[in-house]
Amino acid sequence: MRIDGSTPSYSAFSTQKKSAAAGSAFAASLDDFDQPVGEDTSGDEEGGSYDFSHMTPAEMRDLSTDLYDSGELDLAQVLQLQLSGRPFGKIAADGTLLPLSEAESSAYDSTSQDFIGIASNAMDEIESQGRAADPTSGYQSWQGILSVLNSLQVNGGVEDEA
Repeated sequence: MRIDGSTPSYSAFSTQKKSAAAGSAFAASLDDFDQPVGEDTSGDEEGGSYDFSHMTPAEMRDLSTDLYDSGELDLAQVLQLQLSGRPFGKIAADGTLLPLSEAESSAYDSTSQDFIGIASNAMDEIESQGRAADPTSGYQSWQGILSVLNSLQVNGGVEDEA
């Protein structure tokens, strides 16, 4: 079999940065990023456009996809955000994992979470284990997530001391 390079190939884990989709709400919010630091183009709000301390998992799923498309987050960070804030299922009396019912899933998806707190707590847990410098701990990934969330947080965010 001969591969001549004329057939396009795609990787599931592309390292290319995505470009913001035209017409998306997140793409519109990126317009402020090229403004000089002294100019406030966000109206009455200070800081960013989102309140990550009161966001539902459903909202985070949509927004994290936009953040991936804009190149702000990588795929692993998107998955970390999308999987935090709601359980995978519930444990039955015999110890097996049962999927959530549609009503339970909907209830979790519409319950507000503190995603800045989730990221900070994940970092604190890794630090308490003494694994912050371990590249396999996920610490750097959570640190990047927290940085992005803080940069887009309404009224600014609070950086972790680490």
